Amino acid sequence: MQIRTGFDEKTIVVQALSIVRRGAPEAQALYTETEASIAKRENAAAMRKAGASGLTTDGKPSKKQRRDLFKFRGSGNDE
Repeated sequence: MQIRTGFDEKTIVVQALSIVRRGAPEAQALYTETEASIAKRENAAAMRKAGASGLTTDGKPSKKQRRDLFKFRGSGNDE
């Protein structure tokens, strides 16, 4: 079974089922994640940390940059 959490995708094997809703620690005891899945998640996390995903920004736009964006899009704060 595959579960997606945020950026990560886990492949798990369900060991048992519970008929009563319990807390996270007890729920985690009912399944195991495969070794390949753990390695894949760790590799993906290292790539994201290194900036290999290609998502780099200069931060939040300045007030002037926001005004220019509004003007370019034709929406917004016409004064």
